[in-house]
Amino acid sequence: MNKTVWIVLGVSLVMVNVAAELVFYFTGFNIVMLFRISLVLGITTIAAIFVGANMLINKLEEEEPLSGHVRDTIGADRKKC
Repeated sequence: MNKTVWIVLGVSLVMVNVAAELVFYFTGFNIVMLFRISLVLGITTIAAIFVGANMLINKLEEEEPLSGHVRDTIGADRKKC
């Protein structure tokens, strides 16, 4: 997870700054550094959330159900003695 988040941080740094420079080149409007930093941190945070969720889903897929008979179930499937 750490490696993926660092890669996303680097890519978002480059992409946000390239986009800001293109906006300045074509429109003359300067995007301030504070807004750029907030965009980079927002993209990185969202990526970290999605990577963490993906890791949890992969762990759940590896989990196997219990085998055997369960004696302490509560509900309609329990036999009355």
